[in-house]
Amino acid sequence: MDQQPSRDETPPAPAGQDSPGPECLLVCVSPGPLCQALIRAIHRLAAAQHARWYALYVETPAHARLSREDQERVSQALRLASQLGGQAVRISGFRIGDEILAFARENRIAKIFLGKPHRRRWRRFLGASLVDYLIWNCGPIDIFVISGEAEAAKPLKSGGAKLRPLWANYGLAGVGLALCTTVANVLFPYLALTSVAMMYLFTVVIIASALGRGPAILSSFLSVALTAFFFVPEYLSFELANTEYVVTLVVMLVVSTLISGLTARLRYQATVARQQERQANALFEMSQNLTGRYSLDALLDEAARQISRIFEGQAAILLPDAEARLILRAGDPIADYDVTEKIVAGWVFRHGHLAGAGTGTLPNVRGIYLPLKSSRQVIGVLRLEPHSHEGRLDSESLRLLEALANQVALAIEREELVTQARAGQLQVEAEKMRNILLSTVSHDLRTPLTVIAGAASSLLEEEGRLDGATRHEFVQTIYEEAKRLDRVVHNLLEMSRLQSGELKLNTEWHVLEEVIGCALAQLEGQLHDRPVSISLPADLPLVKLDVLLMERVFVNLLENAAKHTPAGAPIDIVCRVEGKTLQVEVADRGPGLLPGQEEKIFEKFYQAWPGRTRGAGLGLTICRSVIEAHGGRIWAENRPGGGAVFRFNLPLAEESPLDEYLPDEAAHPAH
Repeated sequence: MDQQPSRDETPPAPAGQDSPGPECLLVCVSPGPLCQALIRAIHRLAAAQHARWYALYVETPAHARLSREDQERVSQALRLASQLGGQAVRISGFRIGDEILAFARENRIAKIFLGKPHRRRWRRFLGASLVDYLIWNCGPIDIFVISGEAEAAKPLKSGGAKLRPLWANYGLAGVGLALCTTVANVLFPYLALTSVAMMYLFTVVIIASALGRGPAILSSFLSVALTAFFFVPEYLSFELANTEYVVTLVVMLVVSTLISGLTARLRYQATVARQQERQANALFEMSQNLTGRYSLDALLDEAARQISRIFEGQAAILLPDAEARLILRAGDPIADYDVTEKIVAGWVFRHGHLAGAGTGTLPNVRGIYLPLKSSRQVIGVLRLEPHSHEGRLDSESLRLLEALANQVALAIEREELVTQARAGQLQVEAEKMRNILLSTVSHDLRTPLTVIAGAASSLLEEEGRLDGATRHEFVQTIYEEAKRLDRVVHNLLEMSRLQSGELKLNTEWHVLEEVIGCALAQLEGQLHDRPVSISLPADLPLVKLDVLLMERVFVNLLENAAKHTPAGAPIDIVCRVEGKTLQVEVADRGPGLLPGQEEKIFEKFYQAWPGRTRGAGLGLTICRSVIEAHGGRIWAENRPGGGAVFRFNLPLAEESPLDEYLPDEAAHPAH
């Protein structure tokens, strides 16, 4: 291992920033076969030092010329770094050393690790190696060079599919220069030498933009040679009649080389921008579509559909059942999902590694399998069978697929957390209801039972010694407490019916005055010391309603008014017709409502003055449910002059109730 003298301290923090905590390590990823061993070594070192670490790969234009095996090797190395707890990073650039140092300084890296290069001696004269460049320009950062990467300097030979397009590009460049030379020969009697040079520069720009950097540089040298041979005196010879032509040709060579380099760089940047735009659009669209789904099945179907469309293949999502067996949850049915495919899917689910066609792990299947990893564990498997040739994806598409798989996993985890939160909320509500019901049973049920039992015991024990008035008082007490107990039990049962969705209206035509009278009769004992005034219009029509439920509404509203008003305080009941709506008011002269209670008092078990009145807090909740079931609305507000007023409205039917109770002659008399 060759390295510079190490230092104990980390690089100084920039001005205005706090000093870093644990050291940050950076390992440079290369297509070499031993890169994964280097990553594992840095992982162990970082774990021992409790340091954060990054795995960085700089993607240059040369990346596109790598063989499929080398590109897959890079992807596997970055995935391994991610699985071992490091942060895998890909960046695009032209000079690897500059990009590495810029990333290191931005992330306050203390040490950089990379494999030892093994360049041939004659190539070292052409320029410094990456290691030399980093050492000369690293500043306070330590550079560690690890040997054993001899194979990394010898990329695998590209297959014929890569060599043929490369030679074809050079051939096309030669054809372009030949055409340019032919046209220049035809036009040369009418053009100056500078015009001919411009024609060659134009040809070099076209070659650079269409065929790449290598053919463009070769074309630059050939264009100068062709110009010197055909168009500079002495003609058809490389001898120059005037030294001024030397300057012209040198300038032409420099300009054409610079233009070819800049054009190739722009072409590469445009390619990278298109790839990044495609990935960003795919991720954004996936995020938007998954966010709008409110069930797990809809979320999985949308994810499978999007991935199938993006990669023009057949996507499927497999999730474990109760027995941890993977089953198809979304996507098209997999026709060839045989035993081998199931084994690969199970292996990916257990180990959390990519496998399948086009990868280095279990490649003898038709599909590509990716683990769906949540923050805690692997929660499923994504399968994609591309329709492309050989069913493989290039490194860029595979990286996009991994990003989409991570999004799907996060969406599934989010949906599971939402479901768990809902279940927890329901459990909290159930526990709250249980506690309130226990409180109700212990207070609102036990109190009247205690009074009834005490009065009945006094009647039995003192039967012969009690006068008539005392016996009547005991009997009246038993009767009133029994009615109170009946109302509490009725409210609890009614609330249970409303929550279970079993409420069914039995509507008939009724006179509202009779409904109010029945409610007042039930509360005669509670309202005996409170004057109740009733204001009904003389032409009040019949109302179609469920008489028992509407009677319960009036009973609860009047009982609520009696609880919160002192003895002797009046209670007013006012009814009026407004258009096709009947509006009813029940008003009192009590303390009124506290600010913000106008809506809360209709919630279950809510009590405006806890401990001051008896009740479970269900009466107003039942009122709202009954009124809304009739198609109306109920609300509360403070009354001018003090007190509270509860208002509700009911829709009036358009047809006349006379049509149901009277013969046609009586309902529609002749004019």
